[in-house]
Amino acid sequence: MHTEHQHNPTTEHAILLVDDDPDIRSLIRTFLEHEGYLVYVSGDADRAAQIFRRRGGMDLLITDYSMPERNGVDLAHELLSIQRNLRVLVISGLLMDVDEMNQIETGGLKFLPKPFSLPRLLSEVHNILHPVSH
Repeated sequence: MHTEHQHNPTTEHAILLVDDDPDIRSLIRTFLEHEGYLVYVSGDADRAAQIFRRRGGMDLLITDYSMPERNGVDLAHELLSIQRNLRVLVISGLLMDVDEMNQIETGGLKFLPKPFSLPRLLSEVHNILHPVSH
């Protein structure tokens, strides 16, 4: 029996998905779980931080930029202060000015504008979690 490629939960990448839109959360979660990722979800930054602390870190944070209490970049910086190697993908449907874009990109965070296709999101997630060195 060939066991090399069997599903093994201990090798899954854990993703924390934060978006205040329940439809977007559900759609992205379902899609990423179907692709084999372990996905934790939250509708707000404070609950996301609690999930992060309780679990003891994540491989990737996917967060909406614009949320009611505080934005996704603030959340990212809080979680990065706990786990320096956390990778972050900020998603947003807002038109962002140059300063906001610079804050995201210079902080080592990746950005993906909404609307995006699910294959485009998967490509970004894969590139972040499985970088190819040239």
